[in-house]
Amino acid sequence: MSADMRVPPNERGVIRVFALSMTDKEAQALKDDPEAIDAALGASVDAEQVEVFRVSDLEGIGLVGYLVEGNAVPPEQLSPDKAKLAKLGGWVMIVFSLAFGDRETALNPATTLTLIGTYGEIRTDWRAAETVEADSAKPYSAPPETVKKKPSDAAMSGRIAMIALLVLGLLTWVMIRIGG
Repeated sequence: MSADMRVPPNERGVIRVFALSMTDKEAQALKDDPEAIDAALGASVDAEQVEVFRVSDLEGIGLVGYLVEGNAVPPEQLSPDKAKLAKLGGWVMIVFSLAFGDRETALNPATTLTLIGTYGEIRTDWRAAETVEADSAKPYSAPPETVKKKPSDAAMSGRIAMIALLVLGLLTWVMIRIGG
């Protein structure tokens, strides 16, 4: 590809799928070498956030299923490319947003890489759609701290008796040692 692909800073949840026009040996070498991944993409990336694999390794689920089920890409996003993704054979490279380390990056992929598509993951919407009215959700509604109750009179009497017996036993032992 001749034109640079721009990755904006702080990008999250975007997946880029590339088809690899390489022999098995070249693709395997790419998979095992972070520097080769950098060279193929034309930019320095975190190789831990890049997957290189044979499409046939996804037996039973396929590439479309892998993107939907394994990477949370909405099926409607894949609709325009579904036929193309289903027909893909050979090796593919999947590059996740985290590979760019939150920096703006210009990708200049090698001619052996063909961008199939860029897809977004389903993101959690943390905005509250409704307010919670339950009493337990109100501020300062926690129950008061429990106060440790005082021991009963019977418990205190038992403790005093135990201490008295220990003191008497100690005195008896001391008298035996002195007398004996």
